Amino acid sequence: MELRHLRYFIAVAEELNFGRAARRLHVSQPPLSRQIRDLEEDLHVKLLERDRQGVRLTRVGRALLSRARRIVSDAEALRTQARKLEEERCEELQIGYAPSPTVGIIGGILARYQELAGGAPVTLHDLSLSEILAGLRSGRLHAGLTLRPGAGEARGLRFEAIRRYSVGIICSCSSPFAQLGAVPPSLIPSEGLVGYRSKDFPEYHAWTAKVLGRRKSRVVIAHECDGVMSLIASVESGRGPAVVGEFTGAVAGNRVCYTPFSEKPSSMEVGLLHRQNERRENVRKLISSALEFRPAPKKRA
Repeated sequence: MELRHLRYFIAVAEELNFGRAARRLHVSQPPLSRQIRDLEEDLHVKLLERDRQGVRLTRVGRALLSRARRIVSDAEALRTQARKLEEERCEELQIGYAPSPTVGIIGGILARYQELAGGAPVTLHDLSLSEILAGLRSGRLHAGLTLRPGAGEARGLRFEAIRRYSVGIICSCSSPFAQLGAVPPSLIPSEGLVGYRSKDFPEYHAWTAKVLGRRKSRVVIAHECDGVMSLIASVESGRGPAVVGEFTGAVAGNRVCYTPFSEKPSSMEVGLLHRQNERRENVRKLISSALEFRPAPKKRA
């Protein structure tokens, strides 16, 4: 028995006319009649009664028609699902990422993903956190490697934390702060700071004020930058310190000095952001790749 036999049987049963069923199936009538006879012989039952008055379903034929419809429907659903899975397997993942926070993990995660996904294509988009959130909600992005969103920002999304970094300042190597192992936030001036441009990083100014424990109106970022490299260059030139996460030091190398805060030390979490209940095969593989880069839990003494 093949699915073709069941499709032919369903067509004849619904039309109750071999000629109309043949036209519906785009076949000639003799092959259609042979397929029905083959099906009856295979099942060892009579499905249709044929006489001068027309075609009628037998009692067995009526009982088996609904089952035949379910089998054909399930087969079509299986074919559709197989095509969808294959399309998803070859689908090009669109991943938003924040360059500075992810500098220490993005290369390893993508390399591991390429191993798991057999070299499936990936497109990276350099975006802010707010742009990544918008891209995930609109469907333009499949995932984002970025900082943890604030409370209430990630509705419908899931954040997989991968790394936790300290917060402090970067300063020029000739700055007095560079000689300290840690610096209290109270020593950082409220004015003359270097920071990110509010147009590009709208959350940065409020976050800086919160980390320093001051009102936003009191914190003056005198030198605004459009990206991490211009931020590092401004700090390196001696324009002032910048409040950043520890990962910025990895981008800067020895061009500037990173000094963590000593009092009420803050931290920043970096991880993978994706839609809840994600079922795409390649996104699941990306999640698995990212989770492999979580640090191993510390053993208790």
